[in-house]
Amino acid sequence: MTYTAEIFSSSIIAVGDFNPAIFSPDWLEINNLVGKDDADIARGEGIGRPMLVSHQVSTFETEWFALQVLENQFSLSSKGVLSPALQDLAVSIFQLVPHTPITSVGLNFMGHFKIASESEYHRIGDILAPKKIWDTLYQDSSTGLADLTIRIQQGRRGVSLEEKTVKNISLQPSKKIKCGVFMSYNDHHEMSAAENGLRLAEQVSNLVENRWQLSWRDAERVFNSVLSLALGELE
Repeated sequence: MTYTAEIFSSSIIAVGDFNPAIFSPDWLEINNLVGKDDADIARGEGIGRPMLVSHQVSTFETEWFALQVLENQFSLSSKGVLSPALQDLAVSIFQLVPHTPITSVGLNFMGHFKIASESEYHRIGDILAPKKIWDTLYQDSSTGLADLTIRIQQGRRGVSLEEKTVKNISLQPSKKIKCGVFMSYNDHHEMSAAENGLRLAEQVSNLVENRWQLSWRDAERVFNSVLSLALGELE
């Protein structure tokens, strides 16, 4: 069985030293990153959506993305049906700010999955986080999975772990779907000094361009496999 998310989204989050004031709907429109309709919505023209552009924070949204830039963080999130347009926008933005020092970037994918029954819903939590120890410590009580995160690094434990690239897979009860599971996939990359003549923001632009869709496919593979394995549908 293939599990398809009822709600599926993505965010691209970078940590570094940003100048929020330059990230405005006008700036995106002038540089042909969005069209006039999207820019008008982001400015709140006729829509009434909140927009804030200042030296400390810039935040606005269109029908298909939301952008928030703080002095130490850049966050671009999808809205509605996810498409490669989010990747293209992020790549273009980072190309326009090549001198921005960025220390890390995360390619994130999130899915809310409807589970067929309450018994299967609890089975997933019991398989991924066995309750035997907790049932012993708290007898005559109900134990359940609230938040589980698995950290994955390339290389074998204690031998040669790759420190710059880490995947974090998390699972929680869904807050949006009754009897649902929320899963998130974080493909985290630490950035180093300039490589091959590319500045940090240029490296981030290349990374998003080359890895975002690979991470998307891997997230879908992992989400489906975790649910299938937990429910005994894969050997």
